[in-house]
Amino acid sequence: MRSRAGTRVAIYVLLVVVSVTAVFPIYWLFSSALKPAKDLWTIPPSFFPLQPDFSHLAQIIREREFPKYLFNSLVVSLGSAAISLFLGSLVAYSLTRYPMRGRKQIAFWLISLRMMPPIVVILPLYIFFTRLGLIDSHLGLVLAHVTFNLPFASWMLAGFFREIPKEIDEAALLDGCTSVGALFRVVLPLAAGGIAATGVFCVLWSWNDFIFAFSLTSTKAATLPVPISGFLGDYVWEWSAFYAGGSIAAIPIVLLAIFAQRYLVRGMTLGAVSS
Repeated sequence: MRSRAGTRVAIYVLLVVVSVTAVFPIYWLFSSALKPAKDLWTIPPSFFPLQPDFSHLAQIIREREFPKYLFNSLVVSLGSAAISLFLGSLVAYSLTRYPMRGRKQIAFWLISLRMMPPIVVILPLYIFFTRLGLIDSHLGLVLAHVTFNLPFASWMLAGFFREIPKEIDEAALLDGCTSVGALFRVVLPLAAGGIAATGVFCVLWSWNDFIFAFSLTSTKAATLPVPISGFLGDYVWEWSAFYAGGSIAAIPIVLLAIFAQRYLVRGMTLGAVSS
């Protein structure tokens, strides 16, 4: 009994340590955004802003055009997620419902595309988008993100579709549905949780992307990571603006993670293994 109680206490202590380690950077980001500039480098450090200062947040919103960058991030992340989910559902349905040779190899090839470093495709995409006139445009950045979100969405959705018995959509086919009708009327509603989980992960990746946004945009379609990175340079270190901008960029993602927590857990535990 004592050993069991000791093990339980050790597990709780470990969970507390891990939780604090995970949450502290987020707390430090938000608290630093509310500190006066003189309190950022005090020793010992100030963990609690006794007199919150909102001037840094107001300044970057008013002078640095952050609402425009926030709008760009919303358009690009939601647009790339929507396209990836639509096309990924078609790919996943074909992989799980139709017999084909090398299905496992195709699934592995899809996820291997997601493992590829984004820097590898920057130059080809830049040349391609320049000729099409898509540089510094929402559409160009959305398509660039789709190149990485689509393989991931296809792989994840294939795992979720595989959990749905084939007999269900076969019954829909017998009732007169086409294959596309069975997908959209039967399979997708049953896999709504998995689709939501996949969509959340796609949004998170697009929202946090820096390399594509920095390389393929300049002013019109730049997303939040681009102006935030400009606060810290070789000769300029605007830490207050950096923390304030990071807080603005983090708030929508933190809210999304809170409301979609159960879908995120499901996405990390189910449907994540393709066979």
